[in-house]
Amino acid sequence: MTRLFRAAGLVSVATLVSRVLGLLRDSVRAALFGSGWLSDALDVAFKVPNLFRDLFAEGAFSGAFVPTIMRTHEREGRAAALELLNRVLSTMLVYVGGLCLLLIAFAPAIVRILASDRFAEQPEFADGVRLVRVLAPFLLLICLAVAAMGALNVLGRFFVPALAPAAQNLVLVLGGLVVHKAVLDAPARAMPWAFLLLAGGALQFLIQVPPLVRAGWRPRFLPDLRLRAEETRQMLRRMLPVVAGLAATNVCILINTRLATAYEGGTSYLYYAFRLVHLPVGLVGVAVGTAVLAEASRRAAVHDEEGARETLAEALLLCLAFAAPAAAGLLVLGEPIADMLFRWGREIGADDTAAIGLTIRWFAPAVVFYCAVKAVVPFFHAQGRVRIPVLASLAAVVANLACALLAHRSLRWNGLALAVGVGQLGNLAILLGFTGAIHGWPRPAVLGRLGKIALASAICAAAAAATVRLFPAGDGAVPRLLRGLVPVAAGGIAYLGAGRLLRCPEIESLLRAAGRAARLDKGRKRA
Repeated sequence: MTRLFRAAGLVSVATLVSRVLGLLRDSVRAALFGSGWLSDALDVAFKVPNLFRDLFAEGAFSGAFVPTIMRTHEREGRAAALELLNRVLSTMLVYVGGLCLLLIAFAPAIVRILASDRFAEQPEFADGVRLVRVLAPFLLLICLAVAAMGALNVLGRFFVPALAPAAQNLVLVLGGLVVHKAVLDAPARAMPWAFLLLAGGALQFLIQVPPLVRAGWRPRFLPDLRLRAEETRQMLRRMLPVVAGLAATNVCILINTRLATAYEGGTSYLYYAFRLVHLPVGLVGVAVGTAVLAEASRRAAVHDEEGARETLAEALLLCLAFAAPAAAGLLVLGEPIADMLFRWGREIGADDTAAIGLTIRWFAPAVVFYCAVKAVVPFFHAQGRVRIPVLASLAAVVANLACALLAHRSLRWNGLALAVGVGQLGNLAILLGFTGAIHGWPRPAVLGRLGKIALASAICAAAAAATVRLFPAGDGAVPRLLRGLVPVAAGGIAYLGAGRLLRCPEIESLLRAAGRAARLDKGRKRA
């Protein structure tokens, strides 16, 4: 577990910086745009590059590129791996660049597909079209950043790639504060925010260039337009079934977006709530998944299947040890946290943050399933078994859509939040059914560790719920900060204390790592 824990820890620290900046970014966005039709238009427009990013970058491409470049690195050396990176980047510039031009040309039709008829009748529909055209190049920038991230991970460098998204968030936070007054008074006030998003996407790639250059990378334009290279064809074979599965997932997202835009502020409430849900998913699921992909790819390259399964089993328990208390905390602290983060400025009020808090509660169970799926899927990608995640993803889509269509009429956008958790639960169940990862583990030991995690998480939720009652709701900034932060700290301390008393291995590993870091820091100060 030590190697996996160290790699996941590096990614988590960098991701923590990015996610904290991301929450500040969303606080600035809430102050600028609130939760009305204009905020919905921005969310709809940003979904366009995000949907394609999931298809061609962080989803299918990352899962195909990392095992391929890892195999090239293990068998032919660093120079060959960096040559492959050049070929992939060059090919991506041509094909993804062409896709961006298509998004710009067909922006009105795309927004009509994404948004409900009620949204299409609003004046903000035109803003959505303009925003899609401005944000289209964001897709290319993120694809380049993901390729650089995969190459650095293969070279054993996890911190800078994980820190790269923080650069984008920093641009948005600082830029949003600088243009605050101008944006509020401008007729097309979402445009500066869109240009800041583009600048952040470019910086997310550029920040990874120096470590790549230090590792020996020299940029060369080597497009493989006819896909003749064996590595390119291998990546394509891995990507196609994943793209098919993700396409189905994106259809689900499209339908959910249409359902949410039937209610003013619906997509905005879902956006703000999901950003909080995405914090533990990024810190835990993405971090552990990144480490699993690199480690399992390395073991697959040397045909160490038993080691790969052991890596996955440890990763799952590690994920659950951190995702479960996060879900428990969000379940009881949704409204105080939303009130603390988003109620700044004149555009968003107490009623809005109460609605966001309720949506967070409906989202909370999805945290556990999301994190676990993020850890399991890279295991299949590393082994080249890409059809299984596709099948699981398709099942998740069916469950998600069925739940969304049944629940949205009574629960409105909260029904869509519930549907996300139902879909991810189905996804995880199918993935675990195919892994065989815990066959070599004594079942009582596995169940015992899971039981300790569940009990410690319940104690965490109880401590947080008891603490929040000590702080009555108020309009001032300081009361809102105390009501949001103190219960979170109390729940975290209760969880760590319960884990220590219960001797939960994952929590004890975290405490040992924190102790080593404190001793190192003390030693530096003495020196």
